[in-house]
Amino acid sequence: MAVNFVLTWARNVPAGDPLGRTWVGWDATATDDEIWEINRGVRKLGDKVDRERFATLSFDGRVQVVAEIDGRTRHDVDGVTKWALTGQVLRPGDPVHDALKGAPAPRHRNPVGYFDTATLDSMPAAQRAVLQPREPATLVVTWNPKRWNPDNWAEEIYPSNVEAVEDGRLLRDRWSTGNRKTGIEPGDRVFFLRQGVEPRGIVGSGTAASRIFPDEQWDDERAGEDANYVLIDWDTLLLPDEGLPHPHLIQAIPEGGGWAPQASGWILPPAAATKLETLWAQHLGQPEPLPQRGASRQRWQMDPARRRKVEDAAQDRLMAHYRDLGWDVNDVRHGNPYDATATKDGRTLWLEAKGTETSGTAVIVTRGEVQWAREHPGDCILGILSDVTFLPDGEVDPAAGTFRVFEWGPDNGTLTARDFDYTPADVHRQD
Repeated sequence: MAVNFVLTWARNVPAGDPLGRTWVGWDATATDDEIWEINRGVRKLGDKVDRERFATLSFDGRVQVVAEIDGRTRHDVDGVTKWALTGQVLRPGDPVHDALKGAPAPRHRNPVGYFDTATLDSMPAAQRAVLQPREPATLVVTWNPKRWNPDNWAEEIYPSNVEAVEDGRLLRDRWSTGNRKTGIEPGDRVFFLRQGVEPRGIVGSGTAASRIFPDEQWDDERAGEDANYVLIDWDTLLLPDEGLPHPHLIQAIPEGGGWAPQASGWILPPAAATKLETLWAQHLGQPEPLPQRGASRQRWQMDPARRRKVEDAAQDRLMAHYRDLGWDVNDVRHGNPYDATATKDGRTLWLEAKGTETSGTAVIVTRGEVQWAREHPGDCILGILSDVTFLPDGEVDPAAGTFRVFEWGPDNGTLTARDFDYTPADVHRQD
């Protein structure tokens, strides 16, 4: 048997609580450990609980937290003896956790009840010691600017969010998961899919920072109802023109369907999720191979600050190259479809720099950069710094990398529509 505590929505508790709590109940943004510590007591419990090995906390008809009991502590409250359980929260991979977490909770009127776990109670310790890692889920949340763009969010707020993430700042936001209420745990992968209007495609990635939880409806037409949300720590956000385009998703990952889910909260099949990780890494110019799914993802996903250092190193190298050749070079990277200008003897060149930790055979160029280069044939230069490495202090190694300079003409090399990939031809190399 296991003892089950039924939770209600989080609420404040009066001062003087025996466990020093300020609130009790269910909060989907809290961790398993926090939920257990807050809700393991104080309750009326009979001696029967001493015979139980496991405890569960349930909410909305489902088991949310699983713990192994190792004792209980007594608390006298207004002359009434009450108890709080002590124990350890079980983790994903523990057979007991995996069997009970998310399972239907026993139905009983009282806030404390019991249900049969005889098979789990008798499981040998050796069997429980062999943890089966939980395969992380990959969630796709969607955004359709035609349906949701309050206060010009797309034009004003979202670009500032992109800038914040590029600068390496933590951006934690919540997003709707549609009808999905379960299946996501903190640490799961999240991708941001822009739908409805062009340009469509993947424009962001991050990590779930909570379970799914209900809150006030985002859709004004459904005011008064609740919607489901998840907290997300974004590691990458791109402007729509820089995203991984919808046609490329369809071509490269056909098992993802038409990449036009009817609602947010779409969990990708494992094979599609693995392909998307690889495709996204390539789109960002990250090194490969990627780690196995389920491995730590804290460092392999190129963080914005690291990516910016690579890009800055490439631009510094390109500008120095032209200064050494006697050109007057100006940094104009912000707000233009080129990074710098170089002038000499009445002629102006438009310099575009690309940096990557990969071999740099192909680099990503935007539609704006392609258009500018086509409108200024013979006067655009592309500098590529590839095979970039980092020193132990986290800075780019100035002595490493391969630097090449090309005449930048979209039709001089191989332009692949992704938005775009450009493979320069050696015949147009300038250095």
